[in-house]
Amino acid sequence: MPKATKWRYCRHFKPLTIHCEFPPERSYTPPPLTQHRVFSHSSDPSSDAAERPTPAALLPIPLSTKIPKPRGEVSRISRGGYNLQEALGWPASEYEETRAFVSQLAREYLKVNKSWRLQAQPKVSIVYAEAQKRYPILERYDGSWVVGDMLRIFLKNSCSRDT
Repeated sequence: MPKATKWRYCRHFKPLTIHCEFPPERSYTPPPLTQHRVFSHSSDPSSDAAERPTPAALLPIPLSTKIPKPRGEVSRISRGGYNLQEALGWPASEYEETRAFVSQLAREYLKVNKSWRLQAQPKVSIVYAEAQKRYPILERYDGSWVVGDMLRIFLKNSCSRDT
């Protein structure tokens, strides 16, 4: 027959008073400097000019750093879209000037009484190229979505006025 055990009462709850010891952490050596550059002892500045990189503003912008198009459809805010002027964050005068120029190009090259889908693609490409030539800032945006959105808004408004 098993022996009866006695219950032992403690004034504290043992699982809360367990003491854990952790081994000391290993110290890490700092990583080597990534900006470290060794300069030559020559005093000829012309030899160093060939090694000097070109300013970042003069280099073309890689595709990965271009500004992507926001989610949703332009001017459809109630359906998860966005306001183009707010999405760009440009000053109002710069936005209006660019929008007016794109509208002028649309009147010149496109059929303003037809919707975006019914426009001839070669003519649309001319509008894109002319806008980017006049405003180089548009090259920062992936796929020139700013020009496309401005054209969509203009054509949508001009088609609805004709009907």
